[in-house]
Parts: sequence; C-alpha cells; structure tokens
Amino acid sequence: MHIEKRRVLRAAVCLLGLGAALGLVLVLRPPCLILRYTGFYCGGCGFCRMMDALLHGDLPTAVRQNAFLLCMLPFGAAYALAEALRYIRGKSPLYRSRWTTPVLGAVLLLGLVFTVLRNLPGFDFFGPIV
Repeated sequence: MHIEKRRVLRAAVCLLGLGAALGLVLVLRPPCLILRYTGFYCGGCGFCRMMDALLHGDLPTAVRQNAFLLCMLPFGAAYALAEALRYIRGKSPLYRSRWTTPVLGAVLLLGLVFTVLRNLPGFDFFGPIV
C-alpha cells in the first residue's frame, strides 16, 4: 500500500491543531457564558478543571468536575485518530457511515440528560466543584 506523504502531513497538522486548540482552552480558561448569564451548569462546565485534575493524575477530582466529558474524552480521541488514519489510507471518512447519525444522536442525548441532571436538586454530585 502506497501512503502519500502529503496525507500524512495533513493528518498530523490537523491532529496537532486539535491538540493546540485544547491547550489554548486550558491556558486561557474562558468563563462559561451559560453559567454566567443563566446560573445553570452547561454540559461543558468544569472541563478545564477536569483536564487539570486529569493531567495531575487526580482521577476522583476529574470525575467530580465533569464525568460525562471525562467518559467521552477517550472516544473522541479514538475517533479523531481513526479519521486521520482513514484519511491517510485514502478511505471514506467515518462520519459518512450509516451508524454515525444514531451514535451522534445518542451521545447528544446523553449529554443533554447529563446537563439537565446536574442542574436538578438532589443531583449536586454532577455539578463541578467551584
């Protein structure tokens, strides 16, 4: 199998760009506008503190900050890597697969349920540690 060097370079640049964007978010730590203006936690609240705890090896704190995104992180990384490898090999992208819409819908539904639950009384353990 012949692998075109340009495809490898493009995939590497894309993955590095995603990593740089994540690093920028972790450095800048932008405030959550939804929390600021509504007083409700969004599905992403606690992400930066979760990543910080994860990078320090503190898994219990990372879970407490944002359990949903912590669970989705390995799947997102695996998906990005799989798309990059498929691109390098010249195969069609995964996002065009028949199963993509149901899986994405299920993930979005789980995220919505998590977001609603973390704002209900009695589910304070889903909210981030401020």
